[in-house]
Amino acid sequence: MFLESKYNTLKKLQYAVDNNLVDKEIMYFVDRINEEDDYYTTSSCIGRCGIMEFPKNVNTKIYSRWLGKWHHYATSEEMMEALRGASDNYDRLYFVLNSPIMHIACKDAVSAKKLLEIAYHNGLKASSVKSLSEKRYIVEFLTTMRLDAPIGYNGKLVVDNDYLNILLDEGNLKLMKARDMLHKVYLKFDEEFNL
Repeated sequence: MFLESKYNTLKKLQYAVDNNLVDKEIMYFVDRINEEDDYYTTSSCIGRCGIMEFPKNVNTKIYSRWLGKWHHYATSEEMMEALRGASDNYDRLYFVLNSPIMHIACKDAVSAKKLLEIAYHNGLKASSVKSLSEKRYIVEFLTTMRLDAPIGYNGKLVVDNDYLNILLDEGNLKLMKARDMLHKVYLKFDEEFNL
């Protein structure tokens, strides 16, 4: 059951790779995990910064939208261009930093525990077991790096350009630190499984 699920998931991953639908910067770790018999990745993201718009009087879970999101270290010009795309009458705008994240299917409790210990003891302190089933355990790799800062209300920016640039600098710095933590976990994972 686990191996069949792994085969099907990796087939979908190959399609995503072939069609340029993956974060290339995280593939070094995705590929390394998928080499191991007891693990496979189900989703991943290298992390991103962005500007998110939440409209008025509708379900924001469905109708919120990214004005701009960057998996690279964004520039002030990119951020200002994204802000120019805001609608005239939004409810809220947020500057957002999302940490790198990986979801990894584990064959059993022992393999899940080993993976979680590697993550937790090497900086990914927000990592956890996300689900348990007879088929597999899902471990989430996640740092504590996050930033959600309101920057606009009722169709108007409520911060100046200096503060927007501070948020962008802070977001890019946190993203860099989070990626460094993820790489540290990669090195430890590689060491543990090459013994």
